[in-house]
Amino acid sequence: MSLRRHPLMWLVIALMSLGLTVITAQISLAQAAAIQAEVVFTLTDLGGAEMLDVSSDGSLAVVAGGETATVVNILSDRLTVAQTWTLTEEYFPEGSAAAEITGVSVSPDDSYALVGVKDNDEANLATFDEVPGKVVALSIPDLTVLGQVTVGRGPDSVAIAPNGLFAAVANEDEENEEDLTNPANRPGTVSIIDLSNGPSSMTQVEIPLPPDGIPFFPNDPQPETIRIAADNSFLLATLQENNAVARIEVPSPLPSPLDASAFTVTNFDMGIRTGLGLTEDRAGEGICRSSSYDPSLRQEYTAAREPDGIALSPDLSFFVTADEDNLTGVNEQSYEGILMSLHGTRSVSVFDAQTGALLSDSGDTIEDSVIALQLPQRCSSKGPEPEVVSIGEVGGRVLAFVAIERSDAVTIHDVTDPRNIELLDTVILNPNVVAADIAAELEPEGIEFIPQTNQVVVSNPEGGSMSLINLTVQ
Repeated sequence: MSLRRHPLMWLVIALMSLGLTVITAQISLAQAAAIQAEVVFTLTDLGGAEMLDVSSDGSLAVVAGGETATVVNILSDRLTVAQTWTLTEEYFPEGSAAAEITGVSVSPDDSYALVGVKDNDEANLATFDEVPGKVVALSIPDLTVLGQVTVGRGPDSVAIAPNGLFAAVANEDEENEEDLTNPANRPGTVSIIDLSNGPSSMTQVEIPLPPDGIPFFPNDPQPETIRIAADNSFLLATLQENNAVARIEVPSPLPSPLDASAFTVTNFDMGIRTGLGLTEDRAGEGICRSSSYDPSLRQEYTAAREPDGIALSPDLSFFVTADEDNLTGVNEQSYEGILMSLHGTRSVSVFDAQTGALLSDSGDTIEDSVIALQLPQRCSSKGPEPEVVSIGEVGGRVLAFVAIERSDAVTIHDVTDPRNIELLDTVILNPNVVAADIAAELEPEGIEFIPQTNQVVVSNPEGGSMSLINLTVQ
């Protein structure tokens, strides 16, 4: 019997697969605790909500994007705005007539936040002449500017080290995404900012990323997301378009003045994945209508992972990636003779933090759940699109929380055993899109787990909003 000729059978299999995943997870969790997730509040009308970070005590978040940064109070059942800062010309990158805020990180003592500011001048971008960006320090909670420093081009992600002595910035410097093979493209860098004299006296150095170990476009590394180890000894940066992760060893103590040659870089190849998914049409059109998905129309594809978000396990032994992009396919690249598709891997993957070896991935389970719950996705391009990931311990388990951009959802995965990742739940952020044959309206991106209260906060750029999820441990 051909399953492709029996849509009902495919749907039953997809639902059974999702059900078995949840049942298996419930059985495994029963020995420790049962976990339930619920969206309890959505804060709307934020000026910008691209990314966020949370204070060390979990009582507030700084959410940033567009031209604003906002301090938000986190309560048990709601979110409230405490203060907002608007980007003005004096903090634009030099040589830019327009700018936008990208990444954000809160200091370990909760006294200030660093925000990335990138060139958004159309005249510069149209000619691929983006100027170096800035990092601006803002006091918490009043958001007074404490200092600023120029970094590399296109600062996209900012992270302050747990010891508060330095920060790292992913300078993506993305030029023409459809011409990544161009040898004239500028390479992105990672900036290290010295914070030992406080945010009012920041200095920085740019660390070049070597081509070794980068499987695609090694002449043009493009760091996307930065995470620093809890012991401050190394950092990880996703090189999204390159399908790689850079591990950078941080010397202790930091050299003064900073010296790029003191930092050692190792690149990890993130590999490829073959999956089965709906690969035609835009959200709400053709076979990509969430009200009437037909799993029998799934096609096999092979794609590079191209991770965006990354998070380290509490014991620093492994890291988890949110595998988002498809630019290897757009640029007609092959991997070991296999042509990369345009469909993205639609997965979450787990890798050894020392060697970069693949330990496991989520397979097709994210798209399985999206189909079963009748959520939107972009079938012809990256599907549900896992975006950013956060890791935390709940009820005796290590969980990965993943923003699913094109489905207005968050997935929760058990990664306690890094060789056996399990999807536990898919949390719907926006009920309006269920079976509605429309595209995602919130497009969640930033996500952080709050261990003190077992809560998760999510920033939604398209909706200009922030969602609060409460986790109940039983």
